[in-house]
Amino acid sequence: MLSTAAAVARLLDATLEGDPSVEIRGVEVDSRRVEAGDLFVALPGVRRDGHEFVGQALERGAAALVSRDAGLPAPPAGRALLRVENTLVAYHRLAAGERTRRPWWVVGLTGSVGKTTTKEILAALLATRFPTGASEGNRNSTLGLPAELLSQPPEVEVFVAEMGMSHPGELDTLGRIVRPHVLLYTRIAPAHTEFFPDMDSVVRAKAELLPHLEEGGVLVLNAADPHQESFAAPQASRTLTYGTPAADVHARSVEDRGLLGSRFTLVMDGEEAPVELPLAGAHQVENLLAAAAAASALGLTAAEVAAVAPALEAPPRRGRILHPAQDVRLVDDSYNSSPEALRRMLELLGATPGRRVAVLGEMYELGKLSEEAHAAAGRLAASSCDVLVAVGGQDAMNLAMAALASERPPSAVHRVGGVEEALGVVRGLLRPGDVILVKGSRGVELDRLVDALLDGGGS
Repeated sequence: MLSTAAAVARLLDATLEGDPSVEIRGVEVDSRRVEAGDLFVALPGVRRDGHEFVGQALERGAAALVSRDAGLPAPPAGRALLRVENTLVAYHRLAAGERTRRPWWVVGLTGSVGKTTTKEILAALLATRFPTGASEGNRNSTLGLPAELLSQPPEVEVFVAEMGMSHPGELDTLGRIVRPHVLLYTRIAPAHTEFFPDMDSVVRAKAELLPHLEEGGVLVLNAADPHQESFAAPQASRTLTYGTPAADVHARSVEDRGLLGSRFTLVMDGEEAPVELPLAGAHQVENLLAAAAAASALGLTAAEVAAVAPALEAPPRRGRILHPAQDVRLVDDSYNSSPEALRRMLELLGATPGRRVAVLGEMYELGKLSEEAHAAAGRLAASSCDVLVAVGGQDAMNLAMAALASERPPSAVHRVGGVEEALGVVRGLLRPGDVILVKGSRGVELDRLVDALLDGGGS
């Protein structure tokens, strides 16, 4: 975004106080991330109100978008306040305007598993042809994604937008803003089910994006996912599929190399190319196929995809292979967890040579599915690992008890309440040749365990 405080005020019908010539180059909703030239949007939150941090944002060089009734002092010299009736509405309106104003291609993607990894793969593929931007990290919500869209450099020609949801209606809101030219779905599976009565409701919420696909756009579906069978592109758009042997984009002769990745032949647009994919786990083949299908909609070939694949890396906390001690391998998948994502990682662990240790945190926001989901995870862990460390409260207990009921010896199953206790257990049992999987929902904070193991090793 490149504008001035005066221009933004006109667009939003805002009351402007201070310097109208303040240059605005980006937008931010988190005052800790504000840089000089940003427009800081003060949003009311559950715990804190963004208006509390307006002063801090102005000190960092921002203009600020605030509510009309906010009791704030006049902005300092060279800064500006823009007052509106509703900051969230104004923020979304500003993002939608930026999406329309710029002559770029927008690729949107959603799903329940693999979104961020697929986004990173796709951005890496497209960057070989176009100046490409992508939403950062987990900024895929109605709060984070608009800021990412509004902060893309002017030279960007393709923007890859990851779109997530926890509640019905959120993807409809994002769809109205993003209006993708290409819409990609990764696999849909149970996640955030605490906020939905059943899986059908989750699928309907994911489908909220379909009407927002641009006319003449491309819908990319996972042919291996039964939840997407009813999805259809709007009129005057086309559909590409990936995943199964009959899909438009698929893999032949897959060689699963475990932690070393996969080898396969990519079939796309009537062409074939051998692919070396270094991302750990056979499930990463599906993520690569998804990204390749979306990239093909913008003209990339199978050979171009194959050329990029060997240099791909897993995003932080999403399946990276680390080495906390001599001859110990750690699979850091600590960013988040859901039943399908955990299943994939336990299958990877189970196929890996060495003594296998699974450090599994609770899976949050599963609602009435939680008890059985954790019990199922415990049963799968019992067949996939030699030692299980379950971290958390009652759901961690359910996971551990299910593993014990699957005839794992008591000495091989540990249930602990939190990260510090888990760290003590893991450090006490690690030995050369071990492979450790660390996975759990963000609130369990198993990333702290990973960092501690890396800082202090296994001893």
